[in-house]
Amino acid sequence: MYFSWTEFPFIAAGDLTAADRQAPVAIVGAGPVGLVLGLGLARHGIRCVVLESRSTISKGSRALAMNRRSMQILDQLGVGAAVMEKALTWSAGWTFYGEALVHEMNIASPPDEKHGQTNLQQCWMEQLLLDACEKNPNIEIRYRHEVTGLQADEDGVWLEVKTPSGDYPMQARYVVGADGPRGITRRSIGLEYEGTSYSQRFVINDIICRQPLPDGRRLFFSPPYLPGKTVLMHKAPFDMWRLDFQLQDDQDAEEEMRVDKVHQRIRAHFELMGLKPDYELVLTSVYKANAISLPTYNKGRVLFAGDAAHQVPIFGGRGVNHGYADAHNLAWKLALVVKGIAGTDLLDTYTQERRGAILDTLAELTKTTLFITTPSPGIALVREAVLSLSLGENFLNNLFDPYTSLPYEYRDSALNAAPDIDDVFEPGYAPGSLLPDVVLNNSGERLYDHFGLAFVVLTFVEDLANGDGQGVSSGSCAAPAKFLNLPADGRLAKLLDAKVGTTYLIRPDNRVAARWRSFSDATVDAAVARASGRHSLMKEMA
Repeated sequence: MYFSWTEFPFIAAGDLTAADRQAPVAIVGAGPVGLVLGLGLARHGIRCVVLESRSTISKGSRALAMNRRSMQILDQLGVGAAVMEKALTWSAGWTFYGEALVHEMNIASPPDEKHGQTNLQQCWMEQLLLDACEKNPNIEIRYRHEVTGLQADEDGVWLEVKTPSGDYPMQARYVVGADGPRGITRRSIGLEYEGTSYSQRFVINDIICRQPLPDGRRLFFSPPYLPGKTVLMHKAPFDMWRLDFQLQDDQDAEEEMRVDKVHQRIRAHFELMGLKPDYELVLTSVYKANAISLPTYNKGRVLFAGDAAHQVPIFGGRGVNHGYADAHNLAWKLALVVKGIAGTDLLDTYTQERRGAILDTLAELTKTTLFITTPSPGIALVREAVLSLSLGENFLNNLFDPYTSLPYEYRDSALNAAPDIDDVFEPGYAPGSLLPDVVLNNSGERLYDHFGLAFVVLTFVEDLANGDGQGVSSGSCAAPAKFLNLPADGRLAKLLDAKVGTTYLIRPDNRVAARWRSFSDATVDAAVARASGRHSLMKEMA
């Protein structure tokens, strides 16, 4: 067995003090997104309680694929190295039509980045995050503490918590729902999803097998044993492969999850690949693609992250990655609000930025989802015609390569400085952009090594002989800023179109907030005030 599931210790309701029944932030759900958010808040000094109805870690591979941005976030939370010790990295993919190879994908990491596509089963991901949580006194995780209802007003949120030893009330200043699409948090405040739910279903199987196959993702359109449908095959650590079989529209999902039916499909797939059916079936589940989002991710003192806020189709490995991005965006903003540094309208930018990213992703993945799932006879007919042409022409890379999208940019964020400051820069890393993790010197030091809790002011200088100019200062703003001098003739300067005196202001989530050819302390302080929510954002967001 590649993972050992154990029951977590239970904290009885009677053992909780009055102080234990209050918290600045309560997080509902101890999946990967809830745990990442807890770690993010804790590193900003915010105490949080995570409430989870389960008694153990999630079963199976589930949220398997992590992109470069997620690994950057995990690095900053102190768990990236532990993840990489167990994870599998990959950069290749193959697409088949029938028995013919029609496309090869290469998504190798660019030279200015540390990470690429990374696979690790969700059970292991949760375990590594829990290990990090246990080392932080600002996080408490309570298993078998099920939230059954909540009420919120302008003063706080009151939660009803059910446990095997009795129920108890809990009060928090803010609550974050990371409890998935069927969670109580969303239902308690009456929010409904908007978007499209596709009826096509996939039976997902985790299998252990030792086959001499290159690592990567394989996509099979209309294999001989499943004409007109799609099969996905992903490699994972610990000799695991994940096989996703699309069902025929008239097939019953429960019937098709029977062990004999599952083995029949797996053996047919191994035969197609010319492999001996030597494997161990670990887990079987069913999946249906959703492309939906809440209309808002913050409603008063209740916020949402991950699948509780949105669900995107699995094609392209976006689901949990968007959840990690939610958590990283929200943690520093909610911390500033809880500390009284920022006004609550800073939380409105969480919805603006993250919902904007989700809606763009849903629009981008629509063509891929339609192509893979064929929800109508007309679309199925068009797909077969296109795939027939692909036997001789490789002109549909964008349909076969949903992993190649660039990081989303918050170009219209209310936290960005006025756009007219960009007229003197070449197109590139404008406010809202995510910076590359460039190697800064011969010792291998990277830019992201300097990112932490504070805003970062990058200034490009001609001479570093007197030191790198690092330091932390708050200027006239309550939000701290770290100052870092970098050479104007270095690789990063070239990428950022920087000259001597060029300065970039970087948010705690590694996004550009502002950039100048020259600056003053007052200019930087004003930009930090704006980006940290001390400047009123209501007019800009109206």
